[in-house]
Amino acid sequence: MKTLTKMLLVANLLTSTSVFAQSETYQSAMKKGLELLSIAKTSESFVGTANHFERIAMAESQNWMPLYYSAYANLVAGLVSEDPNQKDQYFDKALSQIERATVMSPDNSEIYTVKGYAQFMKMSVDPQSRFALIGDSNASLGKAKQLDPQNPRPYFVQGQNTFYTPEAFGGGKSAAKKLLEEAVKKYDTYKAIADLAPSWGNERAKMLLAQCQ
Repeated sequence: MKTLTKMLLVANLLTSTSVFAQSETYQSAMKKGLELLSIAKTSESFVGTANHFERIAMAESQNWMPLYYSAYANLVAGLVSEDPNQKDQYFDKALSQIERATVMSPDNSEIYTVKGYAQFMKMSVDPQSRFALIGDSNASLGKAKQLDPQNPRPYFVQGQNTFYTPEAFGGGKSAAKKLLEEAVKKYDTYKAIADLAPSWGNERAKMLLAQCQ
């Protein structure tokens, strides 16, 4: 009996050590990805960052966060690209990944924020034929606000979208100002739930708000 007890204790210790090691590896890989994201400037560097997070996602198949960051990096790759065809590819990849992340975490404000962001940018590639995507984007951002009213990012994204929408369609600086003011206010008080939680958008929101004054 004593031998069996010792064997069980060793097995539990090995399992705990393995889980701890995996957790340490995951944390390290994610932090490296966030560093890459912070210094990326070109489409190529954002795609490289997206691929880094996607590799983590393959190993962490039940964790939404690596896939979320991969989608976000692909989204920004599309934003900085000057090739419309490439933009479409990056936005499509981001939307595909964000749908997969939604399966892992169905009621997640951050996921719906990136979804709304990518939908709007997908529309911007060809506004005349994709105008309906504005409604889809607003619905996603509305869902993000509902899921976490204190999250500043859906307010920022909707404010930014409104900023770049022509006044004739309900956009412009005046319409964007209130949303951006709300975003900046929420950024000042928002507390991230974890070290790796999303934190982007604050400086951009302040910059756009300054242009609305």
